[in-house]
Amino acid sequence: MKKTLFTLLAAAFAAFSLSAAETKAAPAEAAGKAAAEKAAKPAAKPAAKKAAKPKKKPYVIPADGGLKTSTTATPRYNPKAKRKNGWHKRYDAKLKQIAGYKNDVDIVFIGDSITHFWDNDGAKNKRKIGGLATYKKYFSNFKVINLGYSGDRTENTLWVVNESGYLKNLKAKMAVVMIGTNNIGHKRSTPAAAAAGVTRIVEGIRTQLPDTRIVLFGVFPRGANAKHIFRKQVAEINKVICKLGDDKNIFYCDITDKFVDKKGNLPRTLMPDVLHPNDAGYEIWAQAMMPYVEKFVGKK
Repeated sequence: MKKTLFTLLAAAFAAFSLSAAETKAAPAEAAGKAAAEKAAKPAAKPAAKKAAKPKKKPYVIPADGGLKTSTTATPRYNPKAKRKNGWHKRYDAKLKQIAGYKNDVDIVFIGDSITHFWDNDGAKNKRKIGGLATYKKYFSNFKVINLGYSGDRTENTLWVVNESGYLKNLKAKMAVVMIGTNNIGHKRSTPAAAAAGVTRIVEGIRTQLPDTRIVLFGVFPRGANAKHIFRKQVAEINKVICKLGDDKNIFYCDITDKFVDKKGNLPRTLMPDVLHPNDAGYEIWAQAMMPYVEKFVGKK
């Protein structure tokens, strides 16, 4: 009986030991099986790289030197577009401003960013460009409409003059015009074509505002020194447009020598980016403008 009981206990102990061994072996076996399955799976493919955007082909000036483009009225943006951007907001604001003046103004400014930035406070932007303080100093007592648009070339300004509606019923004693640098700066036309665009603009103003005196400024110097290619191109434009002045209705004024030093360098103390003036640069422009303002508009 004792032997039988002993035999039963031994058998039970052996069964328990086997069961415990199997229990411990199960997780290890499962882990090994999972590792084997993972190794059997193909490696994940690396994420496909986004296709590089094709580089834009550089603009090639047409065989006519850009003459047709520079002399064809073209808005920078569709004025009737549903989606508005900064250009549209400025366009709408200027129409309201003209209506507020009941179409009767003293001076209308026409041009590109250099004209536009009479509205900029140079003390509040990183580039330190703009002439708002100078504008307030000289023009705060006058009714002025600034129709300058940053980035405009002659074709865009021609649209402003002839098709925007700005000048349709406007009465202005004096118009100040300075345009053309972006035609060469954007490499869209030759100096000759840019000059042709300026000529069309002046003709358009004469048609739209026959009683307005036009003060046409030569394109301002561009580029750090006298050897810069832009200097030569600006000189070529001015050599043509200076002939538009008749000292009766159109008055040409070139103030290049007021901006550059004796060596022909363009000081960054006047034009921080060697293109756009700061308040000191706009001071030079304002002083050149005031004799015409006093003559055609009067003192205020």
